[in-house]
Amino acid sequence: MPEPLTGPPRTAGPYRLLGTLGSGGMGEVYLARRTGTGPADAGLVAVKTVRQDLDLTPEFRTRFRREIDSARAVRSPYAAALVDGDAEAALPWLATEYVAGPSLAEAVARTGPLPAEAVRALGAGLAQALADVHAARVLHRDLKPGNVLLSADGPRLIDFGIAQAFDATALTTTGLVVGTPGFMAPEHLEGSGAVVAATDVFCLGAVLCFAATGRGPFDDDELAAVVYRISRADADPATLAALPDGLRETVTDCLALDPADRPTPQDLMARLAGPPCAWPDGVRALLAEHEEAARRCEAAAGAPVPAAPRRPAHPPVVPHVPTQLGHASGMPVPLPLPSAPRRSRRKAVLAGAGAFLAAAAIGAAVAVPQFTGGTDGKDSGDSGAKAVSAASPGAESARVVLPYGNSDHSGEFGRAARDRSTRPAGWSPWNAKLPGGAGACVLAGETLVCGGRQGGATALNAATGKQLWTVPAHEGTTQSALPAPAVDDGTVYLPQPDGIAAVDLGSGREKWSVKAPSDHFLNAMELSGGVLYAVWFRQGEEIGSLITAHRADAGHRQLWQTTAGDLGGTLLVHDGRLYLSSTTTTYAFDIRDGHEAARRPGVMCGFALAYKDALLCALNGDHGVKVLDARTLEPRRVIAPEVTVSAPPAVGERGVLLVQGDRSLSAHDPASGEALWDEAYDRGSRPLLTGDKALIVTDDGVYARGLARGSEQGVRKRYLGQPSYSERAGVPHTLVVGGTVFLSYGEGTVLSGYAP
Repeated sequence: MPEPLTGPPRTAGPYRLLGTLGSGGMGEVYLARRTGTGPADAGLVAVKTVRQDLDLTPEFRTRFRREIDSARAVRSPYAAALVDGDAEAALPWLATEYVAGPSLAEAVARTGPLPAEAVRALGAGLAQALADVHAARVLHRDLKPGNVLLSADGPRLIDFGIAQAFDATALTTTGLVVGTPGFMAPEHLEGSGAVVAATDVFCLGAVLCFAATGRGPFDDDELAAVVYRISRADADPATLAALPDGLRETVTDCLALDPADRPTPQDLMARLAGPPCAWPDGVRALLAEHEEAARRCEAAAGAPVPAAPRRPAHPPVVPHVPTQLGHASGMPVPLPLPSAPRRSRRKAVLAGAGAFLAAAAIGAAVAVPQFTGGTDGKDSGDSGAKAVSAASPGAESARVVLPYGNSDHSGEFGRAARDRSTRPAGWSPWNAKLPGGAGACVLAGETLVCGGRQGGATALNAATGKQLWTVPAHEGTTQSALPAPAVDDGTVYLPQPDGIAAVDLGSGREKWSVKAPSDHFLNAMELSGGVLYAVWFRQGEEIGSLITAHRADAGHRQLWQTTAGDLGGTLLVHDGRLYLSSTTTTYAFDIRDGHEAARRPGVMCGFALAYKDALLCALNGDHGVKVLDARTLEPRRVIAPEVTVSAPPAVGERGVLLVQGDRSLSAHDPASGEALWDEAYDRGSRPLLTGDKALIVTDDGVYARGLARGSEQGVRKRYLGQPSYSERAGVPHTLVVGGTVFLSYGEGTVLSGYAP
């Protein structure tokens, strides 16, 4: 229960601390609200800070930073979502959304065991949470009643991996085991290296036993006896007998000695499925107490107190089978995590037990749970900032990742490219082969759409590589090089030799199409602001180009068209202008009516990208990158004039321009042109950006390095499409999202792996 914070005002990062929620050996937890303006200024959070007297070594901060990253990767409506955090602060801190509700430990201690239907609902929600946590390649490792909060709309799993950041420095240096006796798995006693996904399932079984009976399955007066019983998975028969029918079998299966014999979270979701139910009256009363306590903390701190929420006439309903946000329909499949060997582990278990007893003796490493509604239940950060992606392949809200990074064609995929929470749910590395070849791909939510030769396209499940649908190629045409597909509002726009086809993202069925003008074929296409822009090239006695603009939501409606010369290169739409280039001149057209707005003779933009108020132009085989005024096309400067450009440049939010030469990659300040660094490469490559990292894509892998001058070089990750794959396939098209890469090679290999 939160208690008002006394003394002068205190802050952690941008958060004003309002009250105390709990404390432990490594830090304190506070109720807080963001100060000033910002997206989180309307919500309460639980802020954890490190104790001031701790020795904050670089190793501690590194571990804390990794735990923040792990927490950020988890997306689930029934697990805590990280709101903010700073491992580099004088006192590291992190914030999760606050839930005004008791922990399971407090609820059982104050109101008694939960009825069977509520336990089943609790188990279904926690199983869903574990499935989502494991899908993000995170292990909880400390699932216990104190880390389960009961909110008005269901359970919330908190502290997945975050507690390790507080404990790891003190414990791992002594070789002790981190965890909570009574709610640990046998393999956990061997040490953290033996923990697997099924370890969390064992803990879930113990938690459900506690929720239904008020006792853990391994409870004993002596700590040594608890550890010994866990090592043998020897649950108390009387406690198991007290479980309701149906739950007894499920809990027993979760408590199997061998991890391979335990059910998966998906199995548990199916077993525990049932009709919705409400929390019992006692739990609902605790919910009201926690809400009122939070309001008192805000009032005591002089913070604005929102009006009390209007309570429904009927008690809140706990969803028995929670709806998963961020997953396709059906239950998500967790990523393969390290599996435990089928083994005899007697010696390792005894060693772990010895470490446990030593820790208990000095009172530093392990706290035996005391279910009295005390501090064990006050560590109450909650999930809440739930990242939502497409609920189905055709969902209109699907986040789109473009093959050239962003709408400015700058090769910048942004910081989200390294944020694992943006990764397609349930992702694991995969490899697919498209018989018609593979061009550039676009990612829309959980669906990856890859163009192919002669106008064909294939949609793949981005998490698994499974083929969803295919649009066949146009036989009999000689045109094979086509623009990348585009996606908006659940519709895929497929470039084809004879026009543009709009197909449904979920099914691949055609909705409508735009046919190429007579004697023309599609040369370039761009979707921007709900408008589909296209360049149609005419070949023959009268070579020329036709530019058209169509409403993307009604392809038959043409907004305008204009005739121009032999135009090609990158079709770029930026700040009300449409940019194209001929072999001698760069043009800017007004997107409202297609009228020419500016031209610059003598400048060719084979690779065009926008950066702030400038247009950056480069040409394969030309020298340097030309910087033009985006409005007038007046030249400003040439960056890296000594470099023979061999790939599209990349420029990003950190103010670094990457220029690829025949045998080198160089970094420059785009404002001044100053060279930052230069590195030699022995083969063709293409640079991309992911916030603070440069990714260099080669014909057989991806290499990463920092952007700053003198940054240490990273490591190359090698990706082979198939055993017979050779370097002749060339540099692949690349997408970067959520710490993963999607690579598509012209010969048809499409694969996804971890980004370096």
